Amino acid sequence: MPSRLIKLKNQYLFVDFLKTIAVQIIIFHHLCNYGIISSKVHELFPHFVEFVGSYGRYAVQIFLVSGGYLTAKSLTQTLEKFGLWKTIINRYLRLAPTYIVAIAITILCAMIAREIHYEEYIGESETIAQILAHLFFLQSILQFESISVGVWYVAIDWQLYIFTACLLFFMRSFKKVLFVLPIVITISLVYFSQNSLFEDYFIYYMGAYGLGIIAFFAEDSSHQETRQPARVLLIIFLLLILSDTFFELRIKNVIEIVLALLLTLYGKKAYNSKNIKWSKACIWFSQRSYCAFLIHFSILLIGNSIYHHFKWQSAMTGFFMMLLIWIFCWIVAHFLYHLVEFPSRKIQLN
Repeated sequence: MPSRLIKLKNQYLFVDFLKTIAVQIIIFHHLCNYGIISSKVHELFPHFVEFVGSYGRYAVQIFLVSGGYLTAKSLTQTLEKFGLWKTIINRYLRLAPTYIVAIAITILCAMIAREIHYEEYIGESETIAQILAHLFFLQSILQFESISVGVWYVAIDWQLYIFTACLLFFMRSFKKVLFVLPIVITISLVYFSQNSLFEDYFIYYMGAYGLGIIAFFAEDSSHQETRQPARVLLIIFLLLILSDTFFELRIKNVIEIVLALLLTLYGKKAYNSKNIKWSKACIWFSQRSYCAFLIHFSILLIGNSIYHHFKWQSAMTGFFMMLLIWIFCWIVAHFLYHLVEFPSRKIQLN
């Protein structure tokens, strides 16, 4: 069977399910916050638009915790095979091709949107310096306006991956990592994640990401010496977060620790071939989630431009346009996956 076809082998149900749900929430979160369509749909479904528009951002915690879990799962073998620098470069090569194509498409769609109707969320015309900063995931650090709503997370993921790779590489021991990591998580939750000045840096998100890493340690049967201590650490963080002893009790912190515990219990849960149709659907969305995450803002721009161009006023038309935008996000994501993301996986240092 060609490798690009949907397969059940080596696929984990719960992780794919989390990715699938998280990216749907993020897409609708942005659909409920940007453009004239969101205001029209608000007339029909005000509670839905307000709820998803306000709380949909917490889906990012799903990406962070599951990202930490998957990174810890893959990094040990990757570091042993390639070493630190090749591992970091290969991660960039894994993220960059789809990201760069999505940025180029967004720039084109933004140009079209500005010609039809200009709104603040579309942003000003891009500069060469701004584009170059995006190519190296430095746009937020260098204080450039983001070209697309999703690209900030890719930059943060890049930083988190580098930190985790360095931690595992230089510590050389899961025991040492499990000693240092809880300190980093605590500092992140207590101080850095409470201060918006650090939102452009990995340390702001290290609490969620680190809990995902500990979740991997807690269910990793190949390292028995760290399995039990990791489980104890998760229980300690659960009690601390819920007791509000050291941390300000926040929804996102509760989501993070609950997800970490669920990954410990169900992270390795494989697909059941009895539910093959449902399984294939979940894998299909999961495989294309990165592409959909990157491209959905472009489709949002075009959808709102079409609505504005034809001077539609109907709230029901706005609702159908929102659904069409969601559908086209996945259609474009499908082609982006097959034409860019999947083939680009061959671009790696050996």
